[in-house]
Amino acid sequence: MNKLNYRPDIDGLRAIAVLSVIIYHIEFFFLNSRILSGGFIGVDIFFVISGYLITSIIIKEIDLSDKFSLLNFYKKRIRRIFPVLFVTIFFSIIFAWLYLIPGSFMDFAKSIIASIFFVSNYFFYFEGLIYNNDQSLLKPLLHTWSLSVEEQFYIFFPVLLIFLNRFIKQNIFIFLIITFLISFLISVYTTAYNTNFSFFSTLSRVWEILAGSLIAHYQIRNKKKYFKYQNFFTLVGLFFILYSLLFFNEKTLHPSLITLIPIIGTCLIIFYSDTKNYVTMFLSNFLFVRIGLISYSLYLWHFPVFAFARNKEIFLSNFDKLELIFITTFLSILSYIFVEKPFRNKNFISFKIVSFILLIFLTFFIIINILSVKNDGFENRLHVFLKIHEREKLEYSLKDEKGICFDRTKNFCNFNKSSSNTIIMIGDSHSAVLSKKLYNETIEKNVNFIPISQGTCVYLPKYKKIETKSKQEFRNCTLQSKKLTEDIIKDKPGAIIILSGNFKEHFYKNNKWSYLNQSNLEPLEGFVKSVEKLLKNGNKVILLYPVPTPGFHVVRKLMSHVPKKEFDPNEFLLNNPLTFNIEDYYLNNKKIIDAFNSLNHKNLRKILSGKVFCDEDSKICKTHHGSKVYYRDKYHLTVEGVEILSKNILLEINNFLDK
Repeated sequence: MNKLNYRPDIDGLRAIAVLSVIIYHIEFFFLNSRILSGGFIGVDIFFVISGYLITSIIIKEIDLSDKFSLLNFYKKRIRRIFPVLFVTIFFSIIFAWLYLIPGSFMDFAKSIIASIFFVSNYFFYFEGLIYNNDQSLLKPLLHTWSLSVEEQFYIFFPVLLIFLNRFIKQNIFIFLIITFLISFLISVYTTAYNTNFSFFSTLSRVWEILAGSLIAHYQIRNKKKYFKYQNFFTLVGLFFILYSLLFFNEKTLHPSLITLIPIIGTCLIIFYSDTKNYVTMFLSNFLFVRIGLISYSLYLWHFPVFAFARNKEIFLSNFDKLELIFITTFLSILSYIFVEKPFRNKNFISFKIVSFILLIFLTFFIIINILSVKNDGFENRLHVFLKIHEREKLEYSLKDEKGICFDRTKNFCNFNKSSSNTIIMIGDSHSAVLSKKLYNETIEKNVNFIPISQGTCVYLPKYKKIETKSKQEFRNCTLQSKKLTEDIIKDKPGAIIILSGNFKEHFYKNNKWSYLNQSNLEPLEGFVKSVEKLLKNGNKVILLYPVPTPGFHVVRKLMSHVPKKEFDPNEFLLNNPLTFNIEDYYLNNKKIIDAFNSLNHKNLRKILSGKVFCDEDSKICKTHHGSKVYYRDKYHLTVEGVEILSKNILLEINNFLDK
């Protein structure tokens, strides 16, 4: 069997791909600009390379012997993919035990099963993760989504190629082009309507792999001849890749039409490669080739290493990030030498032994998953006082006969409709965590209570909220839903309106979404005018200033902050409080606080949340008092936190009701 000719330039391309992904995920910044903001394109480069190499192997074997062994092909894939993947997962479990809170550990255990059965791309999509947001960066195995896409392709493509070679050998190239175009069109269409699904979907990614397949088929079946201008085309290819890495960013609609730039660039380099051209020589240098050889290990190790560092809730300086890259490189070299190379060598380890070892790992992973679910993510790793808070999801606690009140876009919960006194609570999940407590306290006063709380949606009438990439309207924050809210307010003249939310996320510009309004007012200015309108129309308004947020996951931080040997965490925490600076709160919310301060009306009451959780004299904000914890994560309050804040809200509600 003729071996595929080794191409050092492809290892060089692998090096560019993996280094780009690593730099992108570690998040280096220079003058407030992200270095290699398009580093995620490294995955797309890998897809093209994979398609090229796999198709080359299959077609060469078919052409040389008119036989292709699926069994041998899958054996090689198993030797190549599973050993390092399983070793990475095994060590990740150890660190997950140390650093992940129970809920996160359960999600991690499920992601292990999704990863080893190559469905993690869909698993993470249905988990609701958005690639490269704060939550996704904490998932140790998120990066296996791309491995799943490749392996799904590897499972079905060889069978398809054998079938095509037998029945339409002369038209395989045409079939691949048609399939490429169909997948590309699916990608463009799906990205426009559901960017996140398109990002993870195999159907939206197959065209990138097939781009490499088309090159391989053309070169082998058409006996590629010398082409002029090879230096020019490979330089154009390298320029396309570098342009994508430097100028693509989180706002780039991807995968889509623009993704053709790095894909074409990679294809040009692979197709026009020649030992004498400049780009090939550049990619074939000693350092790039060596990085390319360990690129698979580098890719597997980097994300768990970065994720666990972030889960420790420490600020990562540039020096820390360089340390993490060094650790990743060291682990990758070890796994390449002691795992990758031996397991790929059939003369060193037989396939029976490989299968036996992998079966042991597989059994262990399944047992971990089962035990994790049974023991709630091994909850006993936490001190008792943290267990309750880790489970808490207060936004889902208030229900009526139709189900959970939170995140409805119509048919909002409406308690005690017959009452003449009405309280309408409007906001996002920060509002929703308060709703059950306020309902319990006010329903006894014969009050009509209407909670209208939707995730990532605050009171902004007539503002259309659109997703930055796809330009699609947010499902749970639509103009139609806002109109229904306004209709309820009009139908309840003189109602008490409670407005709250994580305002900083909505009123400061970010890369996730934007607001459109005919008047072209900024969201914060529009909010202020909306409050003034409510007051003018005779409503009574209780305005909650932004709740101080610690910037770290409090329960996760306390998990490592309180020594496991401490039998009395309350005493320990009283002596070793976990706090943050009030000045950061005021600095981060200055525009919002100034805007809220500018509002004045006899029917307006303001809840200065900063003064509730922070001490102005010491400049310190508390995340807990002893073992009474106020925050369950970076933003949301616990029962104890709600208890403190709601006292202030109830005081103002009672003042309004007593008038």
